[in-house]
Amino acid sequence: MPDPFLICAFKHDNALCSPKPGATAPRQYACQTGCGNTARTDTHARQLRQRADDLDQQAAHTPSPLAERLRTSATRFRELADTHDITARPAKDIG
Repeated sequence: MPDPFLICAFKHDNALCSPKPGATAPRQYACQTGCGNTARTDTHARQLRQRADDLDQQAAHTPSPLAERLRTSATRFRELADTHDITARPAKDIG
């Protein structure tokens, strides 16, 4: 199984995964894009780009419409990595 592409710094009040009342952890398979609890490292961004490259390579050898879905996913992974690059702050500045 591949490594996750983000970290969840779980805070119940910010969670978009709709955790049950009193939950102390996120709903693992209900992660939502844009949740304020998510954090990415530079390593995550590199992994997103590598996965995007892998998907593009796979799409080159896959018939449509599946190839188009793979390319769409690759584009989304690159957008997430680009957003990280634009918004990232050094750990020493967070606190």
